[in-house]
Amino acid sequence: METLEKYLALRNFVNETEKRGLVYGTSFSEYLILRAVNNHGKAGIRRVDLAEQVGLSISGVTRAIAPLEKQGYVETLDESTDARVRKVAMTPTGATLFLDMEKDVERRMIAIHSGLHKMLREVTA
Repeated sequence: METLEKYLALRNFVNETEKRGLVYGTSFSEYLILRAVNNHGKAGIRRVDLAEQVGLSISGVTRAIAPLEKQGYVETLDESTDARVRKVAMTPTGATLFLDMEKDVERRMIAIHSGLHKMLREVTA
């Protein structure tokens, strides 16, 4: 397998994994955002730090947070007029959702485990 083909095969595997909806219709990417927000507790996390942790631009994080905020899973802590340093925190509803999501993600990761090992053997061969 050529290097580009290996990369594309791995990328397709990851994309397919991320496309599968989690509990409450959230995506894997939204789970990663909620995970980072949850890890910072009630104090919240600055959008700029969240962007760095999840590998998105600040505007990408802002776009990704909007539906989560609309659904009542996260809230913006208005501590600054600068949107980049505003913090995002989990709501009680979001914290409950996140516990369910963690269980769902763990179950799905176990289910794709063998497929992941097969993919890794193919791309490292």
